[in-house]
Amino acid sequence: MTRTTVALVALWSNAASADMGDHHGSLVANLMHLVSQPDHVAMIAAAAILGGVGAVVMRRRARAARRMFGKQ
Repeated sequence: MTRTTVALVALWSNAASADMGDHHGSLVANLMHLVSQPDHVAMIAAAAILGGVGAVVMRRRARAARRMFGKQ
């Protein structure tokens, strides 16, 4: 299991560093790079969706805990 995990991480890190975009410009240039590259937009959207789902789950858990233990 551990060897497999290490091998997968090693292989994945090469694929993750494949973006050769310019990341040394001004703030506006960096923001334009982020919103103009489809892979960056996909990751931003995925983070927003997962954050929203996480917020909904946490609110439901908090509501259930308040019901279970009473309002304090």
